[in-house]
Amino acid sequence: MDKRNTIAQEFQTHIIVATKADRKRAEFILKLYDVFATNPSGETMEEFMSDTYIQHSTGVPNGRNPIAMLFASSVAQYDVKIDVHKVIVLGDWAMAHVNFRNVDNAEPDDLGTAAVDMYFFGKDGRIEEHWDVLQQVPTHSANANGMFVKVFEGE
Repeated sequence: MDKRNTIAQEFQTHIIVATKADRKRAEFILKLYDVFATNPSGETMEEFMSDTYIQHSTGVPNGRNPIAMLFASSVAQYDVKIDVHKVIVLGDWAMAHVNFRNVDNAEPDDLGTAAVDMYFFGKDGRIEEHWDVLQQVPTHSANANGMFVKVFEGE
């Protein structure tokens, strides 16, 4: 059965951590996405990404400047929205479940691109490596669960 895919406009970011240090890193990741959506530049990325930042996403070169310029181009043209639905941190590893909306268009009903970003933190506390898995959010789904909402019971 084909269901209309909906994106929750009201949501709470779920932060899944085990320690206070992990929570600090989760908040660091949330701040990174805010900078991506509002003021991305080589300078603003310096706080978040190491000098030897390695990018595993095949469309973006290594270094913090290329990823900053990618987002800066979008922010200059569109009303970029980055909805972070979940952040999971365990020690030096972090993952975020994200919806990037209006990064390449001005459509008011843009469903966006779903992403799972994975980060590895270096000894200096900044991100050393990044991997991602991306999927355009489809207009229809074989189920009514949605790509971002939490439907399981318990926390």
